[in-house]
Amino acid sequence: MQAQGHQMNMGKKPLATVMKHVDKFVRIRLKNELVYEGRMVECDSYMNIVIEKAVEYEGNGRKAQYPKVLIRGNNIMYIQLNPQLSEG
Repeated sequence: MQAQGHQMNMGKKPLATVMKHVDKFVRIRLKNELVYEGRMVECDSYMNIVIEKAVEYEGNGRKAQYPKVLIRGNNIMYIQLNPQLSEG
């Protein structure tokens, strides 16, 4: 029962959960199906996110790499906070 209560609390404050992962590796899928992986260095109250050493993926392949990327919060479909590192 206690574990369920903990999950419910996390669901009520998603922004606080995301903010705890600043300076950690994340994977973000956008509404346009692009995926970005890298170290999240900033996140604001609109869930706009800055990622350093970002790798962009389209479909199953790596598309590009950027030193820094700003992702607008309303374009985010979901965020993986503890993803497994991608191969290659």
